Amino acid sequence: MASLAARAFDAEAPGYDEGFGSNPVGLLFRYVFQERLRALWQPGSRVLDLGCGTGDDALFLASQGVFVHAVDIAPQMIERARAKAAERGLDAGQLRFELRAAEEVAGAGSGFDGAYSGFGALNCADLAAVASGLGAALRPGAPVLLSLMGRHPLPALLERALTGRGEAPRGRGRPVVGGVLLPVAYLTPGDARRALGGPFTWRTGFALGVLVPGPSHAGWVHDHPQSFGLLAALESLVRSWPVLRSLGDHVVLEGIRR
Repeated sequence: MASLAARAFDAEAPGYDEGFGSNPVGLLFRYVFQERLRALWQPGSRVLDLGCGTGDDALFLASQGVFVHAVDIAPQMIERARAKAAERGLDAGQLRFELRAAEEVAGAGSGFDGAYSGFGALNCADLAAVASGLGAALRPGAPVLLSLMGRHPLPALLERALTGRGEAPRGRGRPVVGGVLLPVAYLTPGDARRALGGPFTWRTGFALGVLVPGPSHAGWVHDHPQSFGLLAALESLVRSWPVLRSLGDHVVLEGIRR
């Protein structure tokens, strides 16, 4: 599984920033996620990034004065993240990028003030192993923010119910990522919390893409910017509501290390 994921995301790395990284829906999701990161950790905090990709979230937090130890399983993702950090003048005193699986995060050190993972990196991981590693790496009381691809995104469900078209139900078959048929687990928030097990106390989470259509609808967004803006504004009011917070394109879990 680990080698499959590394191959898949290595192949995705060259076009990632021009794909999800410039997608209007992806940019909205990242903005919301990063604002929560900003609220959780103050300058001087030491934080882990699991599945950092090309490093946008790590670079954002480092620019806020937070030290980030970022790991990813794909060498090409790490290479691009390091290049972006060098371009922005960020050095090893502000962040570190390391080739390491999320399941092996305990090897990154201990006493960290928190951890996060953005946009589905952990859908390809063994969550029980990730939780065990985080339990060893984090200090008690450290916040955790994890964004996973949701199992039942409401806009996709409605599109298929009304038109018979759109994204196939998640969990059926395996997606192709970078030309690789990749096993991916799409979990409800409750399933994810149970898989992560005992080291954490969970707070209320929220959804990304519970009213806004998913990133595959970037063309619609370009054609209907006012409608997109209205849906985004409405989503900001309801993304944490019970039931709706489980129906996003991504679901975000927030907790603390016991």
